[in-house]
Amino acid sequence: MFLIVMKYSVKISLFLLCFPSFICSSQAASIFDIRENMEIVGKTETIETVYEDTLIDLARAHNLGFTEIVSANRSVNKWVPGEGTTVLLPKAFIVPSNYLKNGMTINLAEYRGFFANDEELITFPVGIGRMDWTTPLGISKVDLKLENPAWYPPLSVRQEYQEEGIYLAPVIPAGPDNPLGKLAMRLDIPGGYFIHGTNKPDGVGMQVSHGCIRLFPEDIRLIFSLTDIGLQVKIINEPFKIGILGNQIFLEIHDTLSPEDINSSYKGVESMIKSFVFDRQTGATIDWTKVKEIFEKKTGVPTMIAEIGTKTR
Repeated sequence: MFLIVMKYSVKISLFLLCFPSFICSSQAASIFDIRENMEIVGKTETIETVYEDTLIDLARAHNLGFTEIVSANRSVNKWVPGEGTTVLLPKAFIVPSNYLKNGMTINLAEYRGFFANDEELITFPVGIGRMDWTTPLGISKVDLKLENPAWYPPLSVRQEYQEEGIYLAPVIPAGPDNPLGKLAMRLDIPGGYFIHGTNKPDGVGMQVSHGCIRLFPEDIRLIFSLTDIGLQVKIINEPFKIGILGNQIFLEIHDTLSPEDINSSYKGVESMIKSFVFDRQTGATIDWTKVKEIFEKKTGVPTMIAEIGTKTR
């Protein structure tokens, strides 16, 4: 289990005081002090279910995405866990390699965003584009911020709805039927991609959008308040992550977004680990049996694969 103390800055604390309802219905995004350049943040937790729980309810209550809580509990029935079932809350995260130190990084493979400045790292679950409406990779900037935005669905989206027998108006005004929620930030990517809230929180942590990135309402409020026009946003697809905590090396593996993903092979994991050990000169003995198990299970939970100080096999 990881245990890293969370420290809130004055700016964040003032935000929470100004919006007391921010954490009433569910937990908010996790905020960590990263001035010591920690590679792994947070802690895993376990809870016991009550009769009416579902994994999607627990994810919402604990600021987790649906996919990540399901992946961490593959033996648990996602809709009917049952009374007294132990559920793992995957709240420990290896920070993506080459994440933006002053900006926002969205890792599609883990359905999670990372907002960083000189002192803090904020992490939060995200919903992303469907297989046929993928969220584009690369670096962009926030060029527009909107409160109570109207949605202007592109013709392609309206045609898709029409094929399903649903009429979609050219403009969806702000309100409970608007999928952008109450806040939206546009990226300077051709096609009109936004980071926004949602009127359907259950979709956070899934591939459900037409390419935009959706956040829980409480998370978009926080991120929106901290984002200035021009903030860099880096969108990556990093299903394999590795990092050091203390004298131990941890590996975190997520399902790839598609079977054809070039990052889906075990050889890719082996190569990443060997390069990491060589570059960091850790002199660690890797438990390759454990690595294989992590690769096969793909729980998305950081798991120890080596202790530093022993010779590499």
